[in-house]
Amino acid sequence: MKTLIIQSYRTSNVADWIEMCQTSVKHWSEIQGYEYRFVGDEIFERVPNWYLDKTRSYPQIATDLGRLELINEALEEGYNRVAWIDADVLIFNPEPFTINLTDGFALGRELWIQKASSGGLKLYRNVHNAFCVFCPDNAFLNFYRYACKQVLSQMEAEPGKGLLPQIVGPKLLSTLHNILDFDLLDDIAMVSPVILHDLASDTSAGLTMLKDAATAPINGANLCASLEQDNPQDMLGICERLMEAKTLF
Repeated sequence: MKTLIIQSYRTSNVADWIEMCQTSVKHWSEIQGYEYRFVGDEIFERVPNWYLDKTRSYPQIATDLGRLELINEALEEGYNRVAWIDADVLIFNPEPFTINLTDGFALGRELWIQKASSGGLKLYRNVHNAFCVFCPDNAFLNFYRYACKQVLSQMEAEPGKGLLPQIVGPKLLSTLHNILDFDLLDDIAMVSPVILHDLASDTSAGLTMLKDAATAPINGANLCASLEQDNPQDMLGICERLMEAKTLF
């Protein structure tokens, strides 16, 4: 199948670990025979001005819609399969990681581990769009494009008034999955601050919980750049160790 991988990110002031993540995705695409396309800030040209105005505090919400428009454009170009991968995803085990979807669509399974208010750790099962795949002629892509606009049209622009960075990503998709039960992809793990701390230290409680919860091999990790300022870890060092180990665990 003619497959395209799309990524988007800014082109200036790019952290070295983000560059390593992008390089890992390009390398994986070459290994698997997938075409690769990078889009810079042009992604926002696909988003209506009113939507951009409402999401200035959270540009990732604009990217949530922009990626869908890029995917739709690529499918209209004639690709049989189009995948989006966030720029902060590191693919550390590229050889066995293949896209097997041949029709319809699939989004990512999110196993999110964080500290519980009562102490210890808690696992949350959600859906993410850091890695998603769409084939032609599926109704969900058009519906999701519509839903992003519809949700934002009802939101106030100010953070804290219903507008959250995950509003049309994991929050919307997890709600829809609870009703629709669509296919989920297990290849990319979500690295929460708890998991990041384990990767940067000698602790393993979060990683053990994640390993026990995973039901399929993990070949990459979303290192959650949006949370980096709250997690002053050696991100480049973590990426290098994951690439060498070819495993998260």
